[in-house]
Amino acid sequence: MKFTDMDMLQDYEKDARMAVIAYSIMATETLDPALRQLFQTMSSSANESQARTANLIMRKGDRP
Repeated sequence: MKFTDMDMLQDYEKDARMAVIAYSIMATETLDPALRQLFQTMSSSANESQARTANLIMRKGDRP
């Protein structure tokens, strides 16, 4: 099976979306303030990456 560039972008967008969810859940389950802040930062970074990728996909005329 051959993957197109769009397939790869859509897969990356999905993975980034899942990372946002996972990091957010880990932050809520963490008691240590420093580690909680790290998870929140990671969630924010993944969120930004997901949004940029989704916007790129939509500009190319497809759906994330």
